Amino acid sequence: MLAAVAISLAAPLPILTSDVAAAEATDPLQATVETYLVKNSGVTLGDCPTVGDVGSRCATIAVPKDWQNPGKGDLQVAIAYLRSDDPNAQLLTTNPGGPGVAGRYLTEQLSWTKPQLAQQYDLLGFDPRGYGASTRVRCLTTTAKYNKLPKVADRRVRNKATHKVEVAEAKLFGEACGGDPNARYINTQQAVWDLDFLRQLMAQYAGKTYDQLNYVGYSYGTWLGAWYADTFPSRVGKFILDSNMDWTSSMYANQTLDPKAFQRRRDKMLFPYLARHHSEFGLGKSASAVKKKYEATRKKLAAQAKKDLKKSKTPAIGPEDLDYTVSAYIELDSGVEPAGAVIEAAVYLAKHPSSSKARKTVAKRVKGPMTGAPFSVQRSAKAVSGSAQKDISVGLAGAIVRCNDSVNSRNLTALLKRADADAKKYPFLGYLNTIPQCAYWKYKPQTRTIDLAGVSNKILMFQGEGDPATAYEGARTAHRRTAGTTVLVSVDNEGQHGLYIDGPSKCVDSLGDKFLFTGWKPTTDSTCTTGPLPFEKKVYPLAGPVSGASSTVKTAVKAKNSAVKAVRAEVAKRALS
Repeated sequence: MLAAVAISLAAPLPILTSDVAAAEATDPLQATVETYLVKNSGVTLGDCPTVGDVGSRCATIAVPKDWQNPGKGDLQVAIAYLRSDDPNAQLLTTNPGGPGVAGRYLTEQLSWTKPQLAQQYDLLGFDPRGYGASTRVRCLTTTAKYNKLPKVADRRVRNKATHKVEVAEAKLFGEACGGDPNARYINTQQAVWDLDFLRQLMAQYAGKTYDQLNYVGYSYGTWLGAWYADTFPSRVGKFILDSNMDWTSSMYANQTLDPKAFQRRRDKMLFPYLARHHSEFGLGKSASAVKKKYEATRKKLAAQAKKDLKKSKTPAIGPEDLDYTVSAYIELDSGVEPAGAVIEAAVYLAKHPSSSKARKTVAKRVKGPMTGAPFSVQRSAKAVSGSAQKDISVGLAGAIVRCNDSVNSRNLTALLKRADADAKKYPFLGYLNTIPQCAYWKYKPQTRTIDLAGVSNKILMFQGEGDPATAYEGARTAHRRTAGTTVLVSVDNEGQHGLYIDGPSKCVDSLGDKFLFTGWKPTTDSTCTTGPLPFEKKVYPLAGPVSGASSTVKTAVKAKNSAVKAVRAEVAKRALS
């Protein structure tokens, strides 16, 4: 079916304009929408510039930098569109999270696991403004300023030196990312207006009436989806919000939930798993023994990093690198094994810090977010070819959305005090909950309060009990504040970030399919069971915030969609940036 669609759309096709349906009385931007529908009339959908066999057709669409002030110029938004053979198909789009992760091909990639998506819906993928193949924001600084950043071996050690590093990095972020002239326009509200414009543009292209948008959003994608629903309540079709932020609160309020959630996932799920597989990892036969080994290793890495820094050397792997890498892996159930391998490699390196074999072992096993520097801004830096500049965009550019979406405190004393307390209470990652990079952000946020008033179709929420990146408590708060509009499906004893489609719970997949592909409308909250972790035959209980029945599932769900796994891994790498 996908091949047939690709053949039928082989030649570039123009996006044509036609009369626009009457706008909602609450939408003051429709005149600008109509202008940009005409402006994009000559754009064609052609081959997608990507490696891989995608059936979608791609284009780059002009949108105003500022929908409220279109005279400020344009940005480009990259899209991918796959039309169904069903003439009655409605439009469905997705967002993978971040913010800052490209999602142009995700909608089609999800259909590789779930072919009914491409049969029943016209599929739209897009890279949000600021990222991917859309107009990108960059955070550039001079090499001299970058090199002057102070360093400490371990920010879990809370003292004046640590505070100095955190303040300096926050200042540099604010200056470098705020220096991009487009930075002030990279926010969720502008992306919401982009998305609704794309709904109307694709309706005209298809010769259809996409009265509503259908949507599957993950992580930050739940924030974007909730903002869209709150902005355009009558245009909400079938919405799935998976692994939810508390989109009724601020970005900083969400950040404050992270230390507890990551600590729970590591101590209550990862460490017991590694203990059950002591024969493979050799880290201890109990969770407490594994924790003791982890902390002892981390302490040795910190001591070695301190020595290296005194010699102006970059540590092979610092204590923060260990924490950061493990935290990224454990967002996925498939990551618990490589997380164990990372810890095992770190143990070996701590015992043999000068061994070339140990360094090779680390290089082989430590993949993903590692770059060899134990500092958040430095971790993301790249040299700009032919220039005395550093690009700190990778992993940090997503913070631009966070700064532009929410009011952020500039009380450094209070922020540092909070970080000190979190580092003590949640030592795994609490020390990263420090001065938000937004403390030095110069642009006024374009925030909104989400209550989903006027949304008539129920929104379906999926949330894992032990999700480290979007805490269950935050999702529960968002649901309670919008209980008349949202239905929450909690997944007992599950900690993966990203559940629906190629996830670990057959129950979630079944409910999601029923919601998207039939006339079923969810009305009551429920609890799902899940499958075992890799190489295990049963689900082990998590003493967490969900009080559902213990899972009796004894079959692991084997994720097969490598493209979706890669996107989720990319989200995980950027989640703490």
